[in-house]
Amino acid sequence: MRSRRLSFALALWLGCAASVSAAGDDSLADLSIEQLMSVSVTSVSKREQKLADVASAITVLSNDELQRLGATTVADALRFVPGMDVGTINASHWAISARGFNNLYANKLLVLVDGRAIYTPLFAGVYWDLQQMMLIDVDRIEVIRGPGATIWGANAVNGVINIVTRSARDSQGSVASVAVGDVHETVSGGRYGGRIGERTFYRVFGGYRRDAEGKLTTGGPAADNWQGGRAGFRLDHYTAGGDQLTWRTDAVLSNLDDSQSHAYDANTLARWTRSFSARSGVEAQVYFDRTWRNDTTRSTQDTLDASFQNTFGLGERNDVIWGAGYRHIDVAIDQKLAIANVLDHRLALQLFSGFVQDDFHVVPDRLTLTAGIKLEHNDFTGIEIQPSVRAVFKPSEGQSLWSAISRAVRTPDVIEGRDAVDVFYGAPFQGPGGDTYVPTLSGNPSLKSEVLWAYELGYRIQATDRVHVDVASFYNHYLRVIGINPVPTIFEPGQPFGMAELPWTNIANGHTAGGEVAITASPTDRWRVTAAYAMLYTDLHGAGHSADPTGAESSSPRHQANVRSSYDLATRWTLDGDVRFVDRIAGVPAYVTGDVRLAWHASARWDVSLVGQNLIDHAEQAAIPPYDAATQVRRGFYVKLVGRF
Repeated sequence: MRSRRLSFALALWLGCAASVSAAGDDSLADLSIEQLMSVSVTSVSKREQKLADVASAITVLSNDELQRLGATTVADALRFVPGMDVGTINASHWAISARGFNNLYANKLLVLVDGRAIYTPLFAGVYWDLQQMMLIDVDRIEVIRGPGATIWGANAVNGVINIVTRSARDSQGSVASVAVGDVHETVSGGRYGGRIGERTFYRVFGGYRRDAEGKLTTGGPAADNWQGGRAGFRLDHYTAGGDQLTWRTDAVLSNLDDSQSHAYDANTLARWTRSFSARSGVEAQVYFDRTWRNDTTRSTQDTLDASFQNTFGLGERNDVIWGAGYRHIDVAIDQKLAIANVLDHRLALQLFSGFVQDDFHVVPDRLTLTAGIKLEHNDFTGIEIQPSVRAVFKPSEGQSLWSAISRAVRTPDVIEGRDAVDVFYGAPFQGPGGDTYVPTLSGNPSLKSEVLWAYELGYRIQATDRVHVDVASFYNHYLRVIGINPVPTIFEPGQPFGMAELPWTNIANGHTAGGEVAITASPTDRWRVTAAYAMLYTDLHGAGHSADPTGAESSSPRHQANVRSSYDLATRWTLDGDVRFVDRIAGVPAYVTGDVRLAWHASARWDVSLVGQNLIDHAEQAAIPPYDAATQVRRGFYVKLVGRF
């Protein structure tokens, strides 16, 4: 089996490396490597910076890359970011994290869509099935590996994903797309962009997808066939004075056909931005989000968030940004299944925050020091302090050396930190006096926040006009990691059984270490290759230096590697392919697989592509209840047609 996998990988790579001829008008190669590495990012400091000037491990997936990857979901695209761990659980659920601690609800990764946080405080994670979007209208995805808490706050511990969609002004006209295949049975979407007067632009959009039922690794049905839909609009108004007013609203529906799992998310966001100069501006934003979910429990989460930020220059060498925010969350939980016991049906949470950060240009265009701090007050653990110090040194044009020291926290979620829901966890057993007890996970109001101290070092160099190298390394020290106390602490006899409580507790300390390297090269004007490797070492221990009680050491692969190739073929044709290796995790062996995409730009209006994904079947995540086997990630093909009018 290993030899067949290696043969496949070699064949795919050599096939992608075939000679090519003239590129089309919209080729990837129209941007040089130097231009690609000078793109602007906003996620590190909440203001535009060149990638070469950022003191953070960051990767940007552009709109062109998203199309050429053949991705149908954000999860598909994130596989190609060095250091990101993306594991398919079933057709609609993924485990996604950066630098370790991966599971269904990875709780140390903060995800934003156009400035709206989609991290849920109920289970501490992201409902990825509700993040359906037309990737053709995504401007870019900025992925920070490492903490971003000084700017973004609690839970931006191991990374930040910022999904930025295009403005309505940049998405005018009509676009319709439809993809049909065997795994992704239907993925369709449409958008129309227009204008009202000279300064107001709008976009309306909608989409629908349906995925086929998969199989378990044992051959049985996975019962995960899934369908979902999304619709919304965006309005952008530009004033003569330089203001930009944005209003966007969308709604998403997710439905697992063969179960009682249904969910929706509806949200609306308004933002005002004004630029006074290249160094000065203000931004105010408010959004409301409602998430409803019907799984093991039925829950509704309403979030109201308001924030303000101001940037200004202080003298010639200091650029300052400061801001404040308030968030109010209402959580309602209803009893549904017998495996959970709802104790508190309604909860209200509040978060107050403020931050300040200064970029001090010690030697302009050579050495910049950045220091900042964020203060937050939450209802679980009170006041949290999250500072950072970063530095970028540019010894010459095309080189930058950066380092960072940061503190970040992960606050307990509702299930962990409140007596809200008891979850029955395991088979009943006989306790003292012969009574029967059921192990039960219970909230712990005495929990403290998890703490990370992160130490990072990175280096970027444009070695030649055709080669760029990006290296990042890290050492993360974790304190008070939350896990399940394996020993029942409270017994409550009852009829017909009692509950043996297993409270969540700050159970582990330890560290992770590793790094990522990405090499991007253009052997010819029509051919671009990116090779990436990531390594992660985890060492966590509980009381008395016992083995990792959280399972984090075995939940993320130690080694990951991928090679991605993009070609502009004879006029109007492009060919893209990748091969990736992911090391084993608990319950899942290592695997090699790959994707390939052949696209034909038939005209200025029509594109046709044939995509093959996961060309070698494999599993990516261990089984989760109620299944006793992992879901097989199947080889799939789809044909996609895109029309512009």
